Amino acid sequence: MWRACVWMVVSLGVSLQGPSVSWSDDVQDFTLPSATDGSLIRPSDYPGQVILINWWRTSCGYSQRESPRLVQLYEKYRNQGLVILGVSDDDAETVAQVPDYLKRYGIPWAVGLNDQGEFTREIVRPRTDGSTPANYLITRSGQLTYLGLDRTPEDWQKLEEAVARALEEPPTAPQTTMTRELSPAHAFSLPNLSGETVSLSDFAGKPLVVNFFTASTCDWAGPVLSKLHQDLAGRGLQMVGIDLYDDDAAIQGCIQRHQVRYPILRGDQATQQAWIGSSSGWATFFVTSDGKTAKRILDSVENGLEDLVFLKYAEHLLGSW
Repeated sequence: MWRACVWMVVSLGVSLQGPSVSWSDDVQDFTLPSATDGSLIRPSDYPGQVILINWWRTSCGYSQRESPRLVQLYEKYRNQGLVILGVSDDDAETVAQVPDYLKRYGIPWAVGLNDQGEFTREIVRPRTDGSTPANYLITRSGQLTYLGLDRTPEDWQKLEEAVARALEEPPTAPQTTMTRELSPAHAFSLPNLSGETVSLSDFAGKPLVVNFFTASTCDWAGPVLSKLHQDLAGRGLQMVGIDLYDDDAAIQGCIQRHQVRYPILRGDQATQQAWIGSSSGWATFFVTSDGKTAKRILDSVENGLEDLVFLKYAEHLLGSW
């Protein structure tokens, strides 16, 4: 899949007095799986600090030019409260290059993977077409500002000026935590392929992965989910698939193709709307053992990172979210 490295329009600017969104109003905390270990990355872990979020990709020449400058910026301002969080937009064909990239440029900050979750859905897509490198700034008082793309000397100067101004802002008291409250998963009671009713309550007290699919989308994550179930069911991970409206023959085709051994249910419109909120034919939810939705991934892309991302989130469901 081709991904844009630059966005051929004028960037949106960097003024902290310009368009910004209160973190507590429209933009909440997000979670990303680390690109280098099994940890989760959350901005809420850095209350009262200035956070520069760098959206980048290993194959992007503009990202390669920007990375040494970011390292210098970090060294210059880290003692004044600057935190940098990286988000790699690499896909399955290039993600293996991320560790070498970080080592080559001496990048010391945490870097997350693009999981197609709330960071992409709520922060990137409403503001850009996803081109790299792009930067976002969270001030000490919790204001999020899109700083635009970094491709010219003027872009970089504006970025550094915005960081310096943000660092002059005194910490708020009391500091907000920016924590996103987890919502209870929506109840469902649906028939399996044998006509027996399966309900969300049947999985109470157990970590659960819920995958909505159709015959035309089951190949997107089918192999990953089947392997997850095979590897982790013995440790307590539960999984259920919900097909959206296909006939039995089409559903059986998906089951046989991916050697599915977890329950498959026949979906309905009410359940689809309650969980997904749209007519989308694919979505995956990670539900904690106390019945709360920890992660909503409502999209899948060509050469996506489901094999890496889903395993990391499943491990956290089995441990402590």
